[in-house]
Amino acid sequence: MTRSASRSQSLVALLTCGAAVGCAHAQETSTEKLKLRATMTQIQDSNYQRAIDAKAVSDQVNTQAVDVIVALPYGQQRLELEANLANNKHQTFTQFDYAAHNYNAVWRWSLTPTLVGALSSKRTETLNSAADSLDPGLRNTNVTRIDNLNAGYLLGGPWQLFADYSKGNSTNERALLGITDVNYQSYTAGVSYAPSVGNSLNYALRNDKGTSTSDYSSIGHAFVALYAPTADTTLKGRVAYIEQRFSIDSKFDFSGITGGVEATWRATPKTSINASWLRDITSFQTLESTHARIDTFSIAPKWQMRPTVSIGWTYKRSVRDGLGSPHGTASSRQDRTQESIWDINWQPRKYFILRGAFSNASRTSNVVDQDYTAQVVTLGAQFIY
Repeated sequence: MTRSASRSQSLVALLTCGAAVGCAHAQETSTEKLKLRATMTQIQDSNYQRAIDAKAVSDQVNTQAVDVIVALPYGQQRLELEANLANNKHQTFTQFDYAAHNYNAVWRWSLTPTLVGALSSKRTETLNSAADSLDPGLRNTNVTRIDNLNAGYLLGGPWQLFADYSKGNSTNERALLGITDVNYQSYTAGVSYAPSVGNSLNYALRNDKGTSTSDYSSIGHAFVALYAPTADTTLKGRVAYIEQRFSIDSKFDFSGITGGVEATWRATPKTSINASWLRDITSFQTLESTHARIDTFSIAPKWQMRPTVSIGWTYKRSVRDGLGSPHGTASSRQDRTQESIWDINWQPRKYFILRGAFSNASRTSNVVDQDYTAQVVTLGAQFIY
């Protein structure tokens, strides 16, 4: 995911909660004050660097991770802390080995019954896909940190006001294709109308200022609607207008409309299906393009065979079109990706979970040497205390 995509999607995430009021206390269902997780995962990837088939090299990645989760309630307030340490070792591409240090701290506050919110700080460290790196043979990690303050005010009845402030930065170890490091601050304000549980209409205005290739500013208007026609069906729709301007490199300015629809249906007590179509626009700065339009379709049925066993399948297909003409020639690049994932989860004991997955992924592009196919097998075990 690009940073521009992250910024636009965080606006939608805020709206999806039905305003900051819902976000502030959405996780207060658990009464546990301390939780420990230990996870071991082994991944066998037939084409780790996502190279053309003739140059594909397989790799095995072993990951050990430890999570400590603390939740401390203080009256109407709640402090949540989560720390994660993950060690990733590669059998073939040992230069990609890295240890990730992640954390997420949230203080969910309530000044009055009608004024609530959350203050949070989050750090995530991940490995960028070799397919997105200018030098796919070298390790390229990404560190993203976001500090956030949101608040919601109940006006009475179904109406709520919400506001959000975020400060973030995203830094890559090495250069990525069409993407640069970014620092930004964002301000969001909006209103939510929720006449009943599961039904709401939300609007938000977001203003960003930051630094990427140069100083930039962006503004976005977003509408998100949630509708639950039955207890087993949920529909979601969104539409947004985004405009981004660069102070020096105006040739990379872009604007456009994004949107999407999503449906979730619980067909039986043991089966459910989720389907969605999303359109997004993101900064994608290359010699031929200024930004990209991404259309993604996905479908994901799930079957709860037994209380301890579930099986799922996810199919995702996306098209990325390069847009803009920074040097007078319109971009014609188009990348098509698709991925099919089968997964199974088994919980033989209360504190123990086993997971397995198989995925088949591919990309075709009208740019030379950008096609690839890859098969990935994942096995994992998790202990929860």
